[in-house]
Amino acid sequence: MDLDLTDFTPDQQHALFDLLILAMYADGHLTTVADEELGQVLAAMGLTAGADRQREFDAVVSRLHPLVQSIWRARQEAIVLANAFTTRSQQKRVYEAVLKMMAADQHVSSWEGALMMELRMKFRL
Repeated sequence: MDLDLTDFTPDQQHALFDLLILAMYADGHLTTVADEELGQVLAAMGLTAGADRQREFDAVVSRLHPLVQSIWRARQEAIVLANAFTTRSQQKRVYEAVLKMMAADQHVSSWEGALMMELRMKFRL
């Protein structure tokens, strides 16, 4: 995933990563493409060592796992995370990154569609 994070604060970078994890787990179809893209995002966040990337990934998955059990809770978390992005440019890039993550398995479920609708409304896209 070619995503420029230079104008994202560390909190925004973490919020983006959380949104991508929500997107990846939204329909339960995990792909190696999604894993690779998440690794690229972690590297762009400055986590270059494999152990550091794995530790961050595991921490986020552990924190978000209970939320992906309910579409309502996942949608609420997506809205909270989306609040981190304040510029139109950031919002568009985040939306595109989440959409790309969801489409990595060549299928966008109704569950994923609901999350994308929340982001579209939040970002007014």
